[in-house]
Amino acid sequence: MPVQAVEQVELSKYKWIGASIKRKEDSELIRGKGTYTDDVKLPGTVYVAFVRSPYAHAKIKSIDVSKALNHPKVVGILTPEEAVPLHSWMELPGMRQVPRTSLAVGKVRFQGEPVVAIAATDRYAAEDAVQLVEVEYEPLPVVVDAEKAMEPGAPLLYDEWGDNLIYHGDAKFGDVEGAFARADLVVEGTLVSNRHSPTPMEPRAITAHYDPVKGTFTIWVTTQFPHVFKTYVSQVLKFPEDKIRVIAKRVGGGYGPKSHVYPDDVAVLQLALKLKRPVKWVETRTENLQVTGHARDWKIYYRGAFSRDGKVLAVSIKGIADFGVYGPFWTEIQPALVAQAQAPGPYKMQGYEFDLYCVTTNKAPYAAHRGFGRPTGSLVMERIMDGAARRLGLDPVEIRRRNLIGPNEMPYRQVTNIVYDSGDYPRALETALRSFDYQGWRRKQEELRRQGRYVGIGVSTYVEYSAPSSKRLSEGLGWKVGGYDMVRLRVEPTGKVKFFTGQSTQGMSHETIFAQIVAEELQVHVDDVTVVEGDTEDTPYSYGAWASRATVVVGGAAVKASRMIRDKMIKIAAFNLGVEPSDVDVARGWFYVKSDPSKRMPFSEVARIAYQEVHRIPMDLEPGLEVVTTYEPQVYTTASTAWHFVVVEVDPETGKVDILKYYVLEDAGISVNPMTMHGQTHGAVAHEIGGVMYEELRYDENGNLLNSTFVDYLVPTALEVPNIEVEHIETPSPQLGGWKGMGEGGSIGAPPALFGAIEDALSPLGVKLDRAPLNPENILRAIRASGAS
Repeated sequence: MPVQAVEQVELSKYKWIGASIKRKEDSELIRGKGTYTDDVKLPGTVYVAFVRSPYAHAKIKSIDVSKALNHPKVVGILTPEEAVPLHSWMELPGMRQVPRTSLAVGKVRFQGEPVVAIAATDRYAAEDAVQLVEVEYEPLPVVVDAEKAMEPGAPLLYDEWGDNLIYHGDAKFGDVEGAFARADLVVEGTLVSNRHSPTPMEPRAITAHYDPVKGTFTIWVTTQFPHVFKTYVSQVLKFPEDKIRVIAKRVGGGYGPKSHVYPDDVAVLQLALKLKRPVKWVETRTENLQVTGHARDWKIYYRGAFSRDGKVLAVSIKGIADFGVYGPFWTEIQPALVAQAQAPGPYKMQGYEFDLYCVTTNKAPYAAHRGFGRPTGSLVMERIMDGAARRLGLDPVEIRRRNLIGPNEMPYRQVTNIVYDSGDYPRALETALRSFDYQGWRRKQEELRRQGRYVGIGVSTYVEYSAPSSKRLSEGLGWKVGGYDMVRLRVEPTGKVKFFTGQSTQGMSHETIFAQIVAEELQVHVDDVTVVEGDTEDTPYSYGAWASRATVVVGGAAVKASRMIRDKMIKIAAFNLGVEPSDVDVARGWFYVKSDPSKRMPFSEVARIAYQEVHRIPMDLEPGLEVVTTYEPQVYTTASTAWHFVVVEVDPETGKVDILKYYVLEDAGISVNPMTMHGQTHGAVAHEIGGVMYEELRYDENGNLLNSTFVDYLVPTALEVPNIEVEHIETPSPQLGGWKGMGEGGSIGAPPALFGAIEDALSPLGVKLDRAPLNPENILRAIRASGAS
């Protein structure tokens, strides 16, 4: 039909980017309508439970499952004879490949390692049958301290190695020895960080169904990377990948440990194939704490070389990372490598060395955890800066200010050769100082100290590497994976829009963020965009949600796909409006002629023409509005930053710490949705308040985990988490969209800020803190060590 001129109306653009709109996910979730893995109900489902080793190190002498097989509700058992080997995707010179199987074969190496899997018609029966399996063990010597595990004669986890070292790499850059020789001040010390768990609200779970008629294998699983999970289990099970479907629509928190495929995951899938019926396994909280994804277990020796005016010349670190029995697929030892690379942060220096040891012990696997090594690197660097400030009589803010990389130096090649794409660290600092009222708090601190109160102020900053490229992953980490993601975008004949991504969401507001990006590019209402994710059957290949990469990589692909669709629709609109495409633009659901905005067409009309009136589209265009595209950032990694300021009060009689104020200034480039961005920061800070102040997985000398329930493994509640004030500035990344990853930043900045604040509060007593968690026990120990008690 001919296009009629309409009354001229000014068409302003939708501004969805930067708008704090309500989350699209919440309507479903707050009504309890989200479908999680355990909510999947299939007829004939059987339930899996594991016989797990009570020993941290032992030979398996014999296994007798006859009594369990005779249980009337038991339908199948998987034993070590049926275990399949698991392999790595990581190849790094000097890194040993740890032998792993879906069930322990011949030997167990940590308490809780799966030995036998049992399927029964209900979960109670499966757990009862576990008690009927008789396993004869021959206990072996145990080592639970990484430093002791490095000593000659230590018990060996893998006899064929001859020692317990997975990897040793001494990364050295610049003139370290010369810098220390020239230094006016050398700061040195030791730091012990505590082993703890990410504790997602939803433990791991799998519901799997093999259809022998169709030859298809459908897996609902709590994973951060559905497509990678599909590829890996295809390889280890030798099952056709094109016949596997992985679904992870809703995941109740990931935080890193769900970016792995664990041995017991594979054992559950083996049972599903063996029994040819639906199986389900839901991890208990004790299992979660005992076997799933520990992290942050380090002993670090550090030295920092400084000039008398507070300039850092060089840093030298020796780090011993306790990886437990191994690092699981797919991150292996990468958290330690990231800690090794992360430490210099936003500071300029002439030399840097990090001598890294990744050691096996008889503890649970060391997995990814929010921050992924960056909290460790940042903590040791900030401890060095605080120590130098104290020795030189400088304010901790001032010493940091003197060492910051300037905005005119961007892109900046750090001493480690990692390139920071953008940032204005001095501007971020000055903004934070004003908003937090740093000088006002220093004056208040003096007043409170005169009243006998122990109040301290802590500060920290960092650079958060995010969305690493394929080059960074392969060359820097030896990881044979991609830094890209694929997406599909379709405009329906009605003008409604569907965006497909192979990501899975764990609370990061994907449905909202991706919809905002697409809606702004296409100039449609955000409610007209539906995001489809978490199902490998419907979505293009994705490497998943980790390293704060989703907005950068998938968002970039969304921009790219949207512009491809928009350009095609502009050509169709121009053809029908009788003008050149260069004279057509789109705003608020209308394609209009820029030289005469009264001439326009609805977005929905152009969409309908593309499908149903192909005679009204240019001859060089194909019908339909659908594209599949790929995006990968063209930098080593994007680099966001933040400043954390915290005020605490400490009771030196009890060691109790109260957080009086917590402030964060974020710079993650362009903010798609400030509300969700701030929410990510709230969650990450709260997470690591727990990690650095309350949580610690404790083992005895026999490798027994002493606190495997929430009764004795303490996580913070709403009472312990303070109001967290978050502000942001924007220094755009040069990448498509201008955004940077930031979802883990709160976990990077919180530990050093809290260390600094508590130490500052107790500075009248001469207290030095060198061990986490910062709980009353360790604080009182530090007070006694200072001689003040």
